[in-house]
Parts: sequence; structure tokens; C-alpha cells
Amino acid sequence: MTTERLFLTFTHLADATRHAEYNAWHQLDHLPENRLLSGVAWGDRWVRTPRCAAAGHVGDPAFAPVQYAVAYGFRHPLETALRHWTDLNQRALWWGRRPELAWTRRQPAGFFHPVKEYAAPRVLVAPAALPHRPHRGVHLTLSRTAAPDTAAGAAYFAALDRHVVPALLAVPGVAGAATYRFAEGAAAFGAQGADADGGLTLRLLYLDGDVLETSAAVERARPDWIGRGSAAGDVEHVLLSTPLLSIRPWEWDWFDGDRM
Repeated sequence: MTTERLFLTFTHLADATRHAEYNAWHQLDHLPENRLLSGVAWGDRWVRTPRCAAAGHVGDPAFAPVQYAVAYGFRHPLETALRHWTDLNQRALWWGRRPELAWTRRQPAGFFHPVKEYAAPRVLVAPAALPHRPHRGVHLTLSRTAAPDTAAGAAYFAALDRHVVPALLAVPGVAGAATYRFAEGAAAFGAQGADADGGLTLRLLYLDGDVLETSAAVERARPDWIGRGSAAGDVEHVLLSTPLLSIRPWEWDWFDGDRM
């Protein structure tokens, strides 16, 4: 497993006319600089288009505004990797290369420990290679497990590993999966949540089929993956479960209809 820690953040724009500017900055400036760092194993970003939002599920209204998700995987030694990554973000301010700060609203989910990676047999590559393998998008699920250190929590995680994920790897268009558990908050990056949240979990499905069609097939195969009927206090409460599209350079017009 090449990812020692994962950072996940969500964003949305306060100014609907800035999507092209935001994506040009992030995809052509910010992301390449971050990927250049030796401690960054991989970095990726996805968009929650209006069609993606309509197809997904929001179990916590705080996640309703989400338009983008950004994730970075970090290599060992972790302390050095995170120090260099944080320093780059500070230097970008002094370089005058953070134009998005005035009109971007960040919602960091925090840092996560990798739990397990899976690859569908047909894709042949190692599970750890999936973040580097081209994909059309992901299906992201952020949830909270009520009591992860109890018998009920253990049974839930066993079923996820032995039954749910294998069933989804057989769905056409699903290339693989990865699961993560919360490590620590990201107060330095604007996070408002707690620094300790042992029940927060993240699940990613890597999709190489049509993202919306594959996500619909995922829900038909395992409705519990989406968790539309879950609620606070359940063994798992799904906070956000949504398809997300990979972002292709210079194709940034998903929200043009929102412009006044």
C-alpha cells in the first residue's frame, strides 16, 4: 500500500461565474505543483455536477453545497511529506498564486488512514495502482459508523469486506474500491469538525464505465452502499454518497446554467 495517509476536502464556489477560472487555477497550476512533491503519492480531483448531485444522496445537509472533491495520498515518511505539502500551500500565497480564496468555500473532511484497497479482477493492475490508472470518475461515500469498536461495528466491517465490496467489483464499470478511516482533522485548512472522529469512514469506487450509469448499477446491486434510508444512530449513517466525474482539462462548463 503506497498511500500512508489520505487528505480529503470538498469545495463549492460562492460566485457561479468563476468555475472556469477556478478549474484553470487548480488543474493547471495548483495540482501539478502538489504532484511534484516527493511525498505526494497521487493527487486527484472530481466534480459533482448537477446531474451527479441529482443521482446521489445527502444524509447531512452540510454536504448539500459540495461541487468539487479533492484528495491527496501521501507517502512515508508521513511527517516530512505533510510538512513539505503544507509549506507549498504557504509559499503559493507569497507567490500570489491563490486567486480562489475570495470566492471558494472549502470544507475539509480531514486526514484518513487507508484500510484496504481492492481491484476488480478484469483490470489486472494491483489495487494500489488504481489511483494512477485512468478512470472516468468515482463514487464517493462519506459515512459515520456509530460504534466501530463494538461487535456491531465489527460485523458491519466484515460484511463490507467479504460481501458488499466483492459484489460491487462484479458490477460492469467498477474498476476497484478503497476504504479509509478517519485519522485527524484539518483545522489548519479550515476544517470545522472535531480532531477525533473514530467513526468517520470514506469509501471510494473507481469507475471506468459511464459514471452515472455505473453508479445507478451500483445502487441496484447494493442499495446499502448508498444508504438512502440511514440515519444518525444507525450502525452506519451515510452523510454523502455521490457520483463524481473526473475533470478533463479545459472542459469546465458543467455549471454554466447556474450563471445569471
